[in-house]
Amino acid sequence: MIFDPTQVNWIFVSVFVPIFYLEFWLPFVLKRLKLPEWLTRKSGHVSLSVTLALLPIWMTNLFDFVITFVLLLAVVIITSFIPQIKMITRVYEGNLREGEKPLFFTISVALFIVTMFIVLFVFREMEYIIMAAYFAVAIGDGAGEMIGKPLGKIKYRVFVEKSLEGSIAVFIGIALSIAISFAVYDLMIISNIWKVFVIALIGTGAEALTYLGLDNTTVPLSVAISLYLFMLI
Repeated sequence: MIFDPTQVNWIFVSVFVPIFYLEFWLPFVLKRLKLPEWLTRKSGHVSLSVTLALLPIWMTNLFDFVITFVLLLAVVIITSFIPQIKMITRVYEGNLREGEKPLFFTISVALFIVTMFIVLFVFREMEYIIMAAYFAVAIGDGAGEMIGKPLGKIKYRVFVEKSLEGSIAVFIGIALSIAISFAVYDLMIISNIWKVFVIALIGTGAEALTYLGLDNTTVPLSVAISLYLFMLI
């Protein structure tokens, strides 16, 4: 992808501002349907991460995303002052874990945004890395909670309690994420297969060692950086 501030694809912007905005609503809507708290919260993370993973397919100019982000932020702030919407309040209601402090959630969101821009800008000419990094969050981290929460029996604790079953699901999900990216960009060759599993192991370790709520930063960064380094071999 290029970064050309002299050109803007307004079709891209007009499509993705509402898409991202609706994704912010998803956890709140599912919470109103009385679904489990962890499932409603994770739905927003998975949806947003899938969109980010697929951006390289739809986007040629990274400046389009910058404009999209700025306009999206403006819409979120404006609608937060509308009493019937209160967008920022709804985002917190839909995503806060039980007992989680709003300040910590705010910090984790800020880190997620910084990480997102780092990955997009640093690896904009290696689009397979962007796809793998955010599919790793969507499929890997998503599967970890969706399997670990209801089925996890073998518990372990580093910073927070997790389950072996959940970590295995994270590993499989990250490996699948990298494999999908390799397949899309014609990189699934024999010499790269071992890299899929080693990088998935690194990403799983990062998720296991991460404090609650910060894996949306550590997982994409660990996968992106390790994938870049291993592809130099």
